[in-house]
Amino acid sequence: MRQLKGTLLNFLIITASVLFLIPALSADTFAVDTCIDCHKDKKFRIQDKKLFNYYNKWKGSIHDVAGVSCSDCHGGDSTRAKKEKAHPKNLSPTNISSMVFYKNIPKTCGKCHEKVYKNFIQSKHYKALEKAGKGPNCATCHGSLVTNVYYASIVSKTCASCHNQQTKNHPEIIKTAEQILQRLNVSRGYLKWASRHFKDSDKVELLKSINKLYQNISDSWHQFNFANTDENSRELLSELRTIFNETYNKEKKKKE
Repeated sequence: MRQLKGTLLNFLIITASVLFLIPALSADTFAVDTCIDCHKDKKFRIQDKKLFNYYNKWKGSIHDVAGVSCSDCHGGDSTRAKKEKAHPKNLSPTNISSMVFYKNIPKTCGKCHEKVYKNFIQSKHYKALEKAGKGPNCATCHGSLVTNVYYASIVSKTCASCHNQQTKNHPEIIKTAEQILQRLNVSRGYLKWASRHFKDSDKVELLKSINKLYQNISDSWHQFNFANTDENSRELLSELRTIFNETYNKEKKKKE
């Protein structure tokens, strides 16, 4: 009985100690992401419509699915519940040291998109952005939440704002860029077909090299050196069409 009482007493002492410590832990300790907890509040629909729409565009986006949250791009401390502690002093995109200041956006995106960033910093666009602040950054074409990708329509609308007949700033580049993107889109379709068709064939290694070539062309797009990209995209599409036609003709003869 004494042993039982002693055990019970020890249990109560330990339990009381734990319960005594719990209030000392702040709400921040248990927060998963206070940025989301706060900004998903529907009150922003009225208080800050732009902020409300921004959150809803992020929700379900490729960044959301990949686990990229607010603080990854904007900075701040997503474990702190209070606004003053969660928001850094340089949070505003107008602050020159902000991660989303227009000149800093390529570096911020480059934390994840390393190959794209390495190619982009070699481009004239990046040099213009750094020197005069007039060049495009990642969000110019892709949107801040990467809701846009390589569609020819983006080239027509976005690039034409600088490259047009009025500015005389290489207006011919629009058509070239659209043609490159169309070739890449068609090539991607052939590659999907080939990956299924030659899954267990002797062409696996060939497909690996073609896939690598496609990826290199896609990555080098961000150098905006269209003379090289134009030629490479032509060669890629031509090779894929040849493979497709040869395969199609062989299978047709077998059926005959």
